[in-house]
Amino acid sequence: MFCCCAAEPGPANEMPFGGSEEKFRDAFVKTAPAMASPDFIPDVFEVKLKDGSHGIVIDVTDPDCTIIKNLRAEGGAAEWNKTASEGKCVKEFDRVLEVNGVRGSSVEMAKALGSDNEPLTLTLQRPEERTVKLQRPGEIGVVLNYKKLGSKAPWITKISPGLLTRWNEDMPDQAVGLHDRVKSVNGVTGAPEDLMNGIKDSKESLELCVLHYGFGF
Repeated sequence: MFCCCAAEPGPANEMPFGGSEEKFRDAFVKTAPAMASPDFIPDVFEVKLKDGSHGIVIDVTDPDCTIIKNLRAEGGAAEWNKTASEGKCVKEFDRVLEVNGVRGSSVEMAKALGSDNEPLTLTLQRPEERTVKLQRPGEIGVVLNYKKLGSKAPWITKISPGLLTRWNEDMPDQAVGLHDRVKSVNGVTGAPEDLMNGIKDSKESLELCVLHYGFGF
């Protein structure tokens, strides 16, 4: 039995904010290999869990970036956190890079986590929290994706010319890229659709808390 949270089959809810696919087709940033940004040092660490239920629920709605959706109160991960240092505690939004030597898509990560009856060695990545401040008017130039069932937060699927591209150029230490997750909008957290509506409804300033995983820009 899988201890994960997978989305039902079907297309994700994709919402563009500024621009159009036809207009910017050649300008879209293509997905690069994970951690391709030269100025980004990923916070990667290893977790070793004993036999039994691991208690980890994962979000597999982004096929290329598996993240931890939440932790059950009881389980191997909760036990690990009781004695682990802060930097090696298992947390929500951590990216699952490897399970017992297995790497791959979110579906493959879910399968690798499927057994609750064997020790697990996990390689996780702690995302870097970045604050993006955009001032309207102007097109944001981003497409966000999520699924109502399973998504912890929306993620960036496309970046086109606009306010976000300008931000990335002007603020490279706070730049965001593909597969990054939007955690809050103007200080407000909530379900993915609430965050999307918050972006849509913002008329002047827009502040995004984005979790950066180090994919290409």
